[in-house]
Amino acid sequence: MSRKKAMLMVLTGVVMVSYSGPLVRAALNEGAAPVSVAMIRMAITALFMLPEALRGKASLQNVKMSRASFVQLLCAAACLALHYTFWMTSLGQTSTFASVALVCTQPLFVALLSYFIYKEKISRAALPGAVLAMAGAGIIAAGGIGDGGSSLLGNMTALLGAVFIAGHWMLAKHLRRTLPTAVYALCVYAATALLLLLITPVTGGFALPGYSFFYTLALSVGCTLLGHALFTRALGTLSASVISFALLFEPVGAMVWAVIFFKEIPTAMLIAGGACVLGGLALYLLAEIKQTAPRR
Repeated sequence: MSRKKAMLMVLTGVVMVSYSGPLVRAALNEGAAPVSVAMIRMAITALFMLPEALRGKASLQNVKMSRASFVQLLCAAACLALHYTFWMTSLGQTSTFASVALVCTQPLFVALLSYFIYKEKISRAALPGAVLAMAGAGIIAAGGIGDGGSSLLGNMTALLGAVFIAGHWMLAKHLRRTLPTAVYALCVYAATALLLLLITPVTGGFALPGYSFFYTLALSVGCTLLGHALFTRALGTLSASVISFALLFEPVGAMVWAVIFFKEIPTAMLIAGGACVLGGLALYLLAEIKQTAPRR
């Protein structure tokens, strides 16, 4: 896959995942339990991935997975399950803006782990954009924390969600080197659904009433299959840091959807933060593209 195609996939994925926060909040407003939403979302997504994983030479039945890869796959699924548990729970405790913005601080952890594990460094040309984008995320988070609908518990829970999704992406980056995309996606989504099922009894039981199932279905098709699945494919070409920094656009998209559906009017601070994120993201991605473009 070319780098430009991978970049396009990442940008498309960011747009699709930007309404995941509002959809989860809508499901919670219907009385759904966070772990139930996450479990059904992963189970539906795994079913959608099954036909592709069973086709071709690189199909599930033809792929041999080592014991080490199997353990890493379970760890990646555990990180994803914990991410959804903490993040979706935070949406019932704090504002959409604050929750999504704090979850998107994951690049801090991904960049740190990428440096120590993969020796990936951000180029000097891309560094100003990265700093500006992170500053914008910080402004958004600060605006959310100052919102009357926020709570310290919800903000801390969202931050834990960021830690676990960072761990998931780092493991995914390693596993994608040996496993085909469809096979990896099917296994990790199915394992995540199973782990969420196992913790359902200790998190209040299963609850998915009213229209919450349809919101969950939209999460599976739009946010996961056309969002996170695209990120997984792009990991074969791009670094985890590039994908994580691109996800800084998610709070801005979530802000727009929250205004439309929940009348959550953004403050001036949140608008300023969104402008910094978009500007920093544009500078960062442009510098990364120029850095790796073949010279003639």
